[in-house]
Amino acid sequence: MRYFVEIVRHGSLSAAAKALHMSQPPLSSTVAALESELGVRLLERTGRGVVPTEAGELLMERGEQLVRETDQLAAELKRHGMGVLGSLRLVAYMPYVQTLLPRVLSAYRRVAPAVDIQILDMRPEAALAGLEHGTVDAALMTTSNHELSAQLNRASVNMEQLGSVELVAVLPPRGTWPKAMSWADLAHHTIFAPPVSSRFPGLGNLVLAELAQHVDKRPDVRTVSQHQAVLAQVSAGLGVAVSANSTASNNPGCPVTIRPLAHGQRTLAMELVWPKQRELPESVTRFLGLARSELGPRAR
Repeated sequence: MRYFVEIVRHGSLSAAAKALHMSQPPLSSTVAALESELGVRLLERTGRGVVPTEAGELLMERGEQLVRETDQLAAELKRHGMGVLGSLRLVAYMPYVQTLLPRVLSAYRRVAPAVDIQILDMRPEAALAGLEHGTVDAALMTTSNHELSAQLNRASVNMEQLGSVELVAVLPPRGTWPKAMSWADLAHHTIFAPPVSSRFPGLGNLVLAELAQHVDKRPDVRTVSQHQAVLAQVSAGLGVAVSANSTASNNPGCPVTIRPLAHGQRTLAMELVWPKQRELPESVTRFLGLARSELGPRAR
């Protein structure tokens, strides 16, 4: 079709062959084969060169459109292969990545401007199920135990630790608090904590484990899924919590007091997680590379 269009555009087989960077004989044989296949004459030789027949004019009209669409499709597929088209469905548990994710997305947008980015806030079990079933492409998650999380999910996902997240005690804005809070200090108050996870132990698991180790009595621990709800209740003086340092201190609408933890585990591991059992498009692999370069140990 492209050969035919070029012949009609140039009005000459020799000129079309030159434009197509080929010799004239294969160009002539290709057009002859096309006429034979369609059962209609497409070109006529005149004193002015080669002109389309009535059937050729119809094919030229449709043919130019087909060539344009083919070129456009090829360009889009090429861009898709470079990771600049397609989609990225990313799970990012916002309390732990909201200060880091913009940097990665800004770098990603520069190299993949046409990718449709969807940010999903899911609990660990839902995120892992999405990665396994193909509804999630990648995830930025945190765990209190990298080795255990990797072992529990080794059959379905890959995990790479990018760094660590500092944990602090989050306290009501009014009150006299020690310079550093022990778990025993926290146990005197209602403690708000996220749900525990059986497949990807995180902050909820850490809070219960540290309380069991350092506190004799059974404290009042209440499960709250939403980070903003935790901050609102702590700000109102209803209890205390443990959270990532940066996310707890950057909420002017919910003023709280921040104190370091006196002992025990004081960090969570930041994990880049992606599926193991399926081939990923370039839009996803490019994000994985940027996340490593922007958030990984070398970025520090």
